[in-house]
Amino acid sequence: MALQSSVPPPPLLPEDPALAYRRMKRVATGLFLAMATLFVASKYFEASSPILPFVRAFAEAAMVGALADWFAVTALFRRPLGLPIPHTAIVPRSKDRIGAGLGRFISRNFLQPDQVQRRLKDIDLAGSAASWLTEGDRARRIAHGLAGAVPRVLGLLNEGKIAAWLQSTLTERLRHADIAHLLAEGLDMLIRGGRHKPIVDLIIFHADLAIHSEETTFRSRVSNKMDWLPKLFAVDAAASDALLTAIKDTLKDAAKDPNHTMRTRIDEALAHLARDLRHDPNLRDGLQRWIREVADHDVVRTYVTQIWNDLKKSLKDQSPEETERLATALAAGLQDLARALDRDEELRESLNLRLKAWAVELADAQGEGVGRMVAETIQGWDARTVVDQIEAAVGRDLQYIRISGTLIGGLVGLTIHTLSLWLFPVK
Repeated sequence: MALQSSVPPPPLLPEDPALAYRRMKRVATGLFLAMATLFVASKYFEASSPILPFVRAFAEAAMVGALADWFAVTALFRRPLGLPIPHTAIVPRSKDRIGAGLGRFISRNFLQPDQVQRRLKDIDLAGSAASWLTEGDRARRIAHGLAGAVPRVLGLLNEGKIAAWLQSTLTERLRHADIAHLLAEGLDMLIRGGRHKPIVDLIIFHADLAIHSEETTFRSRVSNKMDWLPKLFAVDAAASDALLTAIKDTLKDAAKDPNHTMRTRIDEALAHLARDLRHDPNLRDGLQRWIREVADHDVVRTYVTQIWNDLKKSLKDQSPEETERLATALAAGLQDLARALDRDEELRESLNLRLKAWAVELADAQGEGVGRMVAETIQGWDARTVVDQIEAAVGRDLQYIRISGTLIGGLVGLTIHTLSLWLFPVK
């Protein structure tokens, strides 16, 4: 018994529309020639059989139907037989009007803001993007494409103009950015998520180190604050020991107890700072003035330019190994983003809202422009190109019209011939 192969058959490739059109055109023309041959034969032998008049009527009407539909189909794209018949070659003569109409159709039916918003309402754009990224090695391929394109893109940029743009953009953004609000939001986010606790642990740890490192200075200052009599009985040393021990014990307890009072006080201080950053005009104005001074300083401008130059040089001159490392890092970042979107519903929803808002804004700003671009593109095409494109797309279906017209014409002719014999019998 022969073993059946487990290898699946190769997928069928879609047929070339132009080839399909030419094949159906030959079929339609062949059917017309067959009807013409049938008509000649049946007409020649019509007297020899009572059936042949019916065959002749069918073939005669089929030829008329075939020729009529051939004329209609041909008149769409060119002049039949090259004759200057009115209202023929409709597509090439109406190319500009077709382009304008198609542009308006796309703009009005696909790129209106309310339509875009309605279509995107129930679509999970971020989730779909995350699923697409995690399939196969897509993230890796995208990362390799980006890593390889970076040096070429940088080579096209004007270094001086980019540096000047970065300087002006950064300065302008810093001058008008609400840094106080951003800091307040950051503090609130850290406190809400408990992400500030490692920072508090670090503060307590370094406070304990500072107490140990400054112990001698502390004891000296306590002693200097006392009169000679307490020093005579070593009260200053005892007081220093007691204070240092109390401070150290407090820091140790705070380091071990996540609910310690010291930690609560630090949390309250951070929350108070966040409130002041939002509502204290003096603090906000002072911070804004400092940010503006920093943004306008020549050192900042020079530093931005140097960062750009160093970044561009390192990316342009990177070795294949460095390109591979960059691609690996980009792929890891894309995969991490996809996983984060997959598991974090709040992040996914936030990104969906932003993407949909961008899409609506883009449709509002560029919808009519896209319609004009489509119209101008078609209007700029050569008439022959337009005819070839449309004919290749719908020509195959139009040839079916010729075939249907041939058969339906024949059936109509047969019906008329039969009815005429019934209504007006030959005597």
